[in-house]
Amino acid sequence: MKRTTHRGVFIGLAIALCFGFGASATEQGVSITDVLQKDGAARVGGADRAAGKVDRSVGRITLLRAEERAAPRPFKLNAAGGIDLATGVVVFGGVGTHLGLYVGNGFLDPSFNIFGSITAANGDMLNFMAGFVIGPAGDLEATFFFSGGTGRFVDAVGSASGPVTLEPDFTFVISVRGNLNY
Repeated sequence: MKRTTHRGVFIGLAIALCFGFGASATEQGVSITDVLQKDGAARVGGADRAAGKVDRSVGRITLLRAEERAAPRPFKLNAAGGIDLATGVVVFGGVGTHLGLYVGNGFLDPSFNIFGSITAANGDMLNFMAGFVIGPAGDLEATFFFSGGTGRFVDAVGSASGPVTLEPDFTFVISVRGNLNY
């Protein structure tokens, strides 16, 4: 498994173990053992049990702080797609860091911004807004702003930018680089 997969599994395990105990403990970096202890009894899976009957085989695991979970990660996205000018619908697909093979769709508004989402290989979705600037030589530059989604991208934030090749039939190829925090 890749390092990011291990980290995702660990975070998922930590959240599952603490589900029902409140977010404040996980956000403050409190250990699971401290969270499970309450008034002489231990809480396991949301149920109070006598201290002697708690399975302590997990040991003492320190949860990651929110800042550590959301460290900036390099992000690359390569795509090819098209724009239907009659409806404003934009569809594209390609390969992206943290996404794998993905499909994306969105809507082109009158101010030439695209609002949409990207669906990763595992089904997690990443929301985006893309803006475009025409450079002095007539080249087109895109900037994607990421904010939220589903699955591991629920708290994602970041941005990426790069060149766009737009053909006369409104098909395009894009390659952006940046950072994504999730």
